[in-house]
Amino acid sequence: MAENTGNPLDAWRQFITDSERQWNGFFKDVLGTETFSSAMNTWVEASLTVQRMVADNLERYYAAFNIPSHQDLVTLGERMKTIEETLSRIEAALEARAPGAAAKRPKARPKPARTRRPAVAAAKSSNGAAGQ
Repeated sequence: MAENTGNPLDAWRQFITDSERQWNGFFKDVLGTETFSSAMNTWVEASLTVQRMVADNLERYYAAFNIPSHQDLVTLGERMKTIEETLSRIEAALEARAPGAAAKRPKARPKPARTRRPAVAAAKSSNGAAGQ
């Protein structure tokens, strides 16, 4: 009997290599045909048409219900970013002109105390006061 002193994974490697060659050949034969190419082209055109129709219908829906579209929100975000950058430049210019002005800036007004209670808590306290 002959001893097998080779690597036990050689057979596995050979199987994987042969499988890859077979799959590559199969896909080359299938995907390389004009029929497959035209079918994929038709599918892509159809999906793009559906996507355009959905986008158009959503735009009409948003306009009818006065809901901002994605593009409206993106535009608004860009405008806000520009305004914030302008404000930052103005603040930097003011601080550069008067270095001590930042310390003299008035403090922000304190927020008013929250004295209103939720409707449920107000109803409980009025029922409790009426029962006493």
